[in-house]
Amino acid sequence: MNSNIPSIGTANVQLIRKAEKWWSEMAAVHNLDLSGFDPAATLETRIAWAITKGYEIGTIYSRFSTKLQHSTDDQVRENIQWAAKNRVYVPPELISVDEGVKGKRIQRAGLDRTKAILSERQAKVLLVYKMSRLFRQAGKGYQFVNEEVVEEGLRAVSVSQGIDTNDRKTWKLQLQIHGIMDDMLLDAIADHVRSGLTGLFLNNWTTGAIGIGYRRRVIPGAPLTNRGRPRTMPEVDPETAKLINEHAQLLLNGMSVREGVRRWNAAGGAVDPRASTGKLQYACYRRLFANERLVGKWEFGRKRNQFSTKLDNVKQIEQPDDEVTTVQCEELRILDDETFEKLRVKFEGSKTGPRGPRKPKTLQLWDLTTEFFFCESCSTSASLVRFYQTGAQGTGMHCKNGDQCKCKSAVRRRDAVEAVCRELTKSISCDAELIESVVLKSQELDSRADHGLDDQLAKSRRKLAVLGNRVNDLFEMSGEGTEADRKETKARLRAAQAERSAMQSEVNRLQTRINGETNTLTVAEIRQRLTEMSNLLSDASTGELGEDALYQALAIFRSLTGGQIMVRVEQRVNRKQSNVRGTFQLRLLDSFNRSSNDGETQSSDSITVWLRKPPRLDAIAERVHQLIDIEGASHRETAKQLQQEGHKVNSGNVWYSYRRWYEMQGLEPPAVPYNNGHKRRSA
Repeated sequence: MNSNIPSIGTANVQLIRKAEKWWSEMAAVHNLDLSGFDPAATLETRIAWAITKGYEIGTIYSRFSTKLQHSTDDQVRENIQWAAKNRVYVPPELISVDEGVKGKRIQRAGLDRTKAILSERQAKVLLVYKMSRLFRQAGKGYQFVNEEVVEEGLRAVSVSQGIDTNDRKTWKLQLQIHGIMDDMLLDAIADHVRSGLTGLFLNNWTTGAIGIGYRRRVIPGAPLTNRGRPRTMPEVDPETAKLINEHAQLLLNGMSVREGVRRWNAAGGAVDPRASTGKLQYACYRRLFANERLVGKWEFGRKRNQFSTKLDNVKQIEQPDDEVTTVQCEELRILDDETFEKLRVKFEGSKTGPRGPRKPKTLQLWDLTTEFFFCESCSTSASLVRFYQTGAQGTGMHCKNGDQCKCKSAVRRRDAVEAVCRELTKSISCDAELIESVVLKSQELDSRADHGLDDQLAKSRRKLAVLGNRVNDLFEMSGEGTEADRKETKARLRAAQAERSAMQSEVNRLQTRINGETNTLTVAEIRQRLTEMSNLLSDASTGELGEDALYQALAIFRSLTGGQIMVRVEQRVNRKQSNVRGTFQLRLLDSFNRSSNDGETQSSDSITVWLRKPPRLDAIAERVHQLIDIEGASHRETAKQLQQEGHKVNSGNVWYSYRRWYEMQGLEPPAVPYNNGHKRRSA
C-alpha cells in the first residue's frame, strides 16, 4: 500500500478476513468472474486483477458513536454486498473504521485515512452505510461529498439510503432530504428521552451525576435501569455534609475561597468522580456553595444541550422557569436558608463586572516562552508540570497545580525571561574553548551525517536502477498477449512508473541534503553567529524586536535551553517573600548542529539563574562561598573584596550570607575556624 496512507484507522484482522469472505461469496452469487483472483496476493496485484476484469475499486468508511453499539461488522457487510452486486471490488486494506467516535468531530483517524485513500486515488468509489456516518450535521456531510469526492471525479454511495452521486440530478436533493429527516428524528428522540427522565426525577430517582454532598442509595424492589444496573436515589452523605457546614461558617467568618479549597483537599473532602485531577478546584468549590441543592431545591432541565454550527460543538442553553421541573426535598437539605443566603450575597459581592475590549498588544518574547518553565516540586521524571500565565493581564506565571502546589509562588514572566536571556548572553560571549568545541563537534557531526546519507543515496540509486529496468521490460511487453494480458501489463507499467518517480524524488532530496551539509562552519562564522545570537537575545529581553526577529529569538531561546527550565521555589524561614531560581542545561552545540538526525543532544553543566530579584545577602551568597571556601579568605577579607566590587557589606553580613548559601543548598554550614585559619595580624 502507498506509504502516504496512514495505518491508524484501518480494520482489524478479524474484520479483514470477514470482508474477504463476504466479497467472494457475494461475487459468486452475482456471477462475477473470479478466475485468477487470489485473496492472498498483494494489494497491487489484486487491484490490477480487478481493473483487468472491469471492476471499480472501492473504499468503505464505517463509524459508530458510542462504545455500546458495535455495528462495524454490520455496516461493512452491507457495503460489501452492495459492492459485489454493482461490480465494485473493495480490498480489505481500504476499509477504514472509527469506533466510539462522535460524528461532530472533524479529526478522526478513520475519516483521515479515507481522505488519504481518495486523494491518492487508491479507490474511485466511497461506500458508506448512511451519509450520517461521515458527519452528524447534514451540511458538513454534503460539503465533504461535494468537495472531496464529486469535484475530484470520484463516486460516493450511501447503500441504505440509495444515494449515488453518479445520479447527477437527484443525489444533492436526496442527501439534503435525508439530512433533514435525521435531524427531525433526533429531536423527536430527545423529546421522548427528556419526558422519560422527567418522570424518573419526579419519583426522586437518580437521573444523572450526583453532586458533592450526596451519594446514591439503592432502591429495593425498583426496576433495573436500561443498562441493567440497580435503580438508585440520592441521599445526604453525612461526612461530606458536616464538612460543608464547617466550611460555610468559615467562609462567613472571613476565610478566603482559596484557603477553603486548600483546607478541603487537605481534609480529604469529596470530589466529583468525573474530575480528572482528583482534587477540588477553585471554580468547583465556589459553585458548590452556590448550588441550590444544598437547601433541598432540586431542578431538572435548567440547561439543554444545543448543537452550534458556528462553534461546531454542543453548547448549553439556559431554559426559562416554565421549562424547568423543580422539586423541594427537605430530606436532602444540608444548609439552612439563612446561611445559604449569606453565602450567596458574599459571592455576588465579589463578582467582577463585564470586561471591555482588549487593547492591541505588541507580542514580546516573554509572551511565547511560558511553556518552557516547569515546576521542580510537582514534576517527576515521567511527567513534567509546566507553568501557566496568572495575575492581572497575565503578567505573572505559576505552577499548573495552583493552590495545590507544595511550593506555590508566582513570578513575573518578563523578569524571569530577562534574567535567562542575560545569563545566556553571558554564557555564549567570546569563550575560546566553547568556540573550539563547537567547531570540532560540527566537523564530527557533518562527517557522520554525510557518511550515513551517502549510504542511503547509494541504496536509493540502486533501487532506482532496478525500477528503471522494470519499466523498460514492461514497456517492451505492452503490445504482446491477449487484450486481458495487455490491460494487466498497462496497470503494472503505471504502478512501476509511479514508484520510479517517487524514488527519483527521494534521490534528489538526499543529494540536496548532502550538498547542503558538507560545509563545516569556520571559527569566524561561529564567532559571527554567536554575536548575532547574543544581540538577538539582548534586544528581545528589552522588547525591541519586530515580529519576524522575535520568532528567531524564540528559536534561539528554545535551542539553547532545550525548551526546559526547571523552576525551584525556596520558602525562606520567617519571611513572606520566597526565592525563585531557574535551572537549565546550556545546549549551544545543538543550536549549531540542527541537521543532525542521530537524536544526540550536547549539553554543558547546569546553569542556575535568579528568576526573581533575591534579597541582597542571598544575591552575594555564591560569591561569598567562592571567596571563603574556595579561595580561603576570611570574613573581613571577603567583606573588603565585596566592597571593592561595589557591595555595601560588612563582616557580619558576610557571616549571614555564608550561612544562607548552605541553607539554599540544603546543607549544614561547616564550622569555620577563627579568621578562616589565618593568623591574626598584630596591631
